Amino acid sequence: MANPNQKTILIERAYERIKEICNKFQEDSGASDVEVKTLLRELSRVWEKDN
Repeated sequence: MANPNQKTILIERAYERIKEICNKFQEDSGASDVEVKTLLRELSRVWEKDN
């Protein structure tokens, strides 16, 4: 497992990457902010079920 500093860096990188993916999705699809937020909520629910 990564130490606390490495974990923070990994979380920050993941956040930035997810933000990039969401922005690209919005550009490509024309989705609204609300639609992107809804998608992220649904993904988090699926994630919770899988864990």
